Amino acid sequence: MTEPFALFAPVFEADTNTLRFGYEVPGFGRFEETVRFPEEARLTDIEPELREALAAIAAIVIGTSYYKAKPAGALRFGFALTEAAERVALLAYGPGLGEFYVRNGLDYPPALSLAADRAPARRGAPGEGRRAVTAFGGGKDSHVASDLVRRAGGEAERVSVILSEKVGDRLQTMSETDVILIRRTIDARLIEISKSGQALNGHIPITAINSALLGIYAAARGLDWVVFANERAASEPTMQSGGAAVNHQYSKSLEFEDALRAGFEAAGAGFSYFSVLRPVSELWTAHYLATRAEHALPIFASCNRNFVFAGDNALPEGRRWCGKCAKCVYTAVLLAPFLPVDRHAEIFQSRPLHDEANLDHLVEIAGLTGAKPWECVGETREVAAALAHLSAAPGWRDAPLIARVKDRLTERWDLSELQHTWGRSLDARSEHRMPEPVAEAAGA
Repeated sequence: MTEPFALFAPVFEADTNTLRFGYEVPGFGRFEETVRFPEEARLTDIEPELREALAAIAAIVIGTSYYKAKPAGALRFGFALTEAAERVALLAYGPGLGEFYVRNGLDYPPALSLAADRAPARRGAPGEGRRAVTAFGGGKDSHVASDLVRRAGGEAERVSVILSEKVGDRLQTMSETDVILIRRTIDARLIEISKSGQALNGHIPITAINSALLGIYAAARGLDWVVFANERAASEPTMQSGGAAVNHQYSKSLEFEDALRAGFEAAGAGFSYFSVLRPVSELWTAHYLATRAEHALPIFASCNRNFVFAGDNALPEGRRWCGKCAKCVYTAVLLAPFLPVDRHAEIFQSRPLHDEANLDHLVEIAGLTGAKPWECVGETREVAAALAHLSAAPGWRDAPLIARVKDRLTERWDLSELQHTWGRSLDARSEHRMPEPVAEAAGA
C-alpha cells in the first residue's frame, strides 16, 4: 500500500507571531513551512479554538505545495476537520491541482482518500461593520477591488503574502498606500528537490493559500470583510482533459470561493469572505480602471515578469510590462477600447497590439485555438468581443494584430454574438456573494 501524505497539526509560536506547518511526503520525509504575521495582526488576539480551526484550513491548502512533490492519492490528517474543511481539502487536492496533474501526465481527476477525525462545526457572528482586508497583487483587479470597497464606505487594509522581501518591495511600488506583508518561508529542501528534478513541480492553488492566510489576518484584526478580486472569468475552464474540466484559476472560481467561505463559517469566523469582481466582466473591470480609478494606471501591472529579479526574464529597471507575454497582451486588449492609442502605449511602455510577434498569444486568448494559455486570463468570448469592437474603432483598427485577427474571429465566433457580448459587457449581473453595500457600489 502506498504511504499517505501526512499533514501535522499547525504549531503556534506567540513570541514570533508565527504558525508552523508540518508535512511528510512519501519518499522524501518531513518538511516544515513557517508563516510570520505582521505586528498589526497579533495571533494571540484570536480565540484559541478559532485560531486552531483557521490554521487547519491554512494547513490544508499550504500542503498542496508539498503534496505535489510525490502525489500519494491518500492524505492523513493529524488534526480534526469539519465537514466543510474536508470539502476544501478534496477540492484543493483535486481540481485545485488539475493543471499540475495534466501537465505532469498524471491521472485526472485523481483518486483521493482522506483520513481525519471529524471536528464539530462552529458558527461565528458575522461582522456588521465595513472594515476590510483586501488582497493586493498590484494588478488592475487589486486596484479596482480596493476602490470599490472605498466607494462602499469600507476601510480597506491592503495585504500581500510574500515569499521574498524583493517581492514585497516591488508590490509597494504598485500601490499608492502601504501594503502590509505576511511572510511565507517554504522549506528550503522542497525548493532544492524541485530544482534538481527529484520531485514533481507545477501550479498550485495559490489563491486558496492567500485566502486562508488573509482570513487569519482578519480574525486577528477583528475585521468584517476578507475581500478578493476574483473575476467571473475565473470559473471558465482552461481546457478539457479526458472529459474533465481543467482550470488554471480554479482556486479563484465561484465553486471554490463557496467551499472556502463555508470552511471559514464552520470554523466560527466572524468575517465575510467574498470577491468584489465576481458579478462583473473583465471588460467592466478594465473600464472601471480607465475611467474611475485612473490614479492606478501609471503604477498597476499584471505582467508576471515584475516578480522575476534575475536572469533573462527580469524586466529592465523602470519597466512594469514586458509587452510580449500572454498576460501583457490580454490586459492590453481589455484596456484598448477605453484608451487612445498613444495613452495606451504610455501605460504599457510599448505597443503590444502592434507587435506581430504577439499573434500566437492573441489567438489563444480569443478562443481561436483548442485551449487558453496556462495563465490568469479571462473569458475567450469577452476577448473576442473586444477585438471585434477594436477592429472598427478609429486608431485601433489599423493596429497590426487587430487587423491580422479580424477575419479569423468569424472562424470561431458569430459576430452578432460578439456584438451582444460587447453590448452587455459593462453590466454587472452574474451571481456573487457580496454584502449589499459592496454590491451597490459595483452596480450588481
